[in-house]
Amino acid sequence: MLINYKKEMMHDSTMPEYRDPAGAVVADAPVVLRFRTKLENVESVYLCLIGDGFHEDHLMRREGDAWQTEITAPSIPDVYWYYFMVRVGGRLSYYGAAAGRTCGIGAVYSAPPPSYQLTVYDKGFEVPRWFQKSVMYQIFPDRFRPGRDSTARQGIAYHLAKGRRAYLHDSWDEEPLFTPLPGETAYNPCDYFGGTLKGIEASLDYLKSLGVNVLYLNPIFEAASNHRYNTADYFRVDPVLGTEEDFRSLCRAAEGRGMHILLDGVFSHTGSDSIYFNREKAYDTPGAANSPDSPYYTWYTFERYPDQYRCWWGFTSLPEINKQDPGWQRYVITGADSVVKHWLRAGAAGYRIDVADELPDDVLKKIYEAAKQTKSEAVMIGEVWEDATTKHSYGVKRRYALGGILDSVTNYPLRSAMIAFLKGQSDAFDLKHFLVDQAANYPAPLYYALTNLLSSHDVERVRTALSARIDPHQLTREQQASFVVSDSQNKKGARRQRLAAVLQFCLPGVPCVYYGDEKGMTGFLDPFNRAPFTEKAPYDLTDEYRRLAGLRASADTLQTGHVVYFAPDADCLGVLRYIIGGKDALGRPAGDGVYFMAVNRSDAHRLVVFDFAGKHSLFAEADQQSLLPLFNGTFTCLLTQKSFTFIDALLEMSLDPLGAVWLKVA
Repeated sequence: MLINYKKEMMHDSTMPEYRDPAGAVVADAPVVLRFRTKLENVESVYLCLIGDGFHEDHLMRREGDAWQTEITAPSIPDVYWYYFMVRVGGRLSYYGAAAGRTCGIGAVYSAPPPSYQLTVYDKGFEVPRWFQKSVMYQIFPDRFRPGRDSTARQGIAYHLAKGRRAYLHDSWDEEPLFTPLPGETAYNPCDYFGGTLKGIEASLDYLKSLGVNVLYLNPIFEAASNHRYNTADYFRVDPVLGTEEDFRSLCRAAEGRGMHILLDGVFSHTGSDSIYFNREKAYDTPGAANSPDSPYYTWYTFERYPDQYRCWWGFTSLPEINKQDPGWQRYVITGADSVVKHWLRAGAAGYRIDVADELPDDVLKKIYEAAKQTKSEAVMIGEVWEDATTKHSYGVKRRYALGGILDSVTNYPLRSAMIAFLKGQSDAFDLKHFLVDQAANYPAPLYYALTNLLSSHDVERVRTALSARIDPHQLTREQQASFVVSDSQNKKGARRQRLAAVLQFCLPGVPCVYYGDEKGMTGFLDPFNRAPFTEKAPYDLTDEYRRLAGLRASADTLQTGHVVYFAPDADCLGVLRYIIGGKDALGRPAGDGVYFMAVNRSDAHRLVVFDFAGKHSLFAEADQQSLLPLFNGTFTCLLTQKSFTFIDALLEMSLDPLGAVWLKVA
């Protein structure tokens, strides 16, 4: 409950004058906190720092209108919380975070309030630099490029011989299957288009020209489906896609172009139709469902053998792994030739860990350590859909963001925030708050490695999301299949997508492009977001993506430079990226540079003013003073060649409808 004194008390956790450093901190680091009040009869101010089994009260000392204390961050990496306890005229008040936020300007309360977040991470937390400087491209292997040989047909024959349903489309231009096959009652993802690993290898030059240097492949291992999230054999490439040698060849060809290959690690469950479980008896060796003497029996948890067992989200075709089983851990993680190690030695540069929530932190740590021991520069990305710093799953607080478990996470929250802004469901102030909160709460190594995606195999394509005026979750598959986005909607969606891409490539983190998004491919949810790659989609943005990737690659500033966010009005967002003094945001040697980007999501021109001399979140005063002399003169937009003039650190800018500006300031 709010009480008086709202205007007389102040703390802004994103401003260095109130918290220094303003963002996440390493364990045992000094942190200075200040609290300001105009009230004369303040008797005492305490900083209350709390965590799991942790509570410290620090008496603050008065310095003018500010109360200050310097603390040492806890030695145990974790997410901690703090608020202020203020005694005024014998009355106790509290100051904490504003409702719904964990950062920024707070509010006054009459009881212990919502707290400010203080993320404390491991001193040794580092992410391979090559990844932080990358542009990623996600490929659904069966749907990207067809092979020019008989690989796919031979693979289909293999699956049919195993007793599985498998159907190869006659044409690359057909629609994905979305209805049950004859004789079946449910949709079965067993239709294939003939994309292969050799097809991907043949496309490397195209991907290189697009500015891509990391390829993330959806699962490639043998499975009884086209998505392959029901693994049948971890040590065998699905014969529809090719062979292990084809994978090694792809990795060699990619490495020769300065590119890396990431695999999808599906470790929380297997398929029931697998060599490990073998419910469908497709394999000659006994699986867990065939005999308690199977070497894989202890991998699974049977409630009543063999028909009732623990499975992933209730899907009986996906028996869940007992992740603490020593035999499974040796086979997949820790053994001399474990699954994790084998494919890294075969050429993979790392893994995207599927449904990371389903793997306990101690297991994720073992995967991380096994990967780093095998290939020190390997990268581990966790599929995480929420805020990775405060994520709880199955009643347990997760430690994804603190170091030693993951290098990156999928930034689905950013995708949601950007789409909401561009569609008018939120405004620039909301988006700025989101961006500032992420920058303040995420450890810098992770923040500059976030996998910033706009589409994936699990969500509708960004073009559809920005064009359609309906939530796909409200539609049946049949309705999704028949839904048509009008030409005018698609055209507007393309202009919005361009703005989304500008933001995606200028923000900290690793931009991830889902195959075909650059071409303007559309599609609602699975399987419509997994259609074959096409050159025929309207309102192609390939040249835009190529230009943005080139800009990002041209300067250290646009990869690991500091960031400041601006929201001059509800429709316009500005992003300042800078490096001065030869050190990037991670303290590493880097080239100096200053860039400014702005977008206008409105259908009308917007005349806005960006004030670079004002107070801004996460903008260190020393940096600001060093930069101010640069904000004078005329600069040319790198996207449109239009000129813009700074006068005394003020930029008055006319932004085109659904327009974007990208300036190189110095």
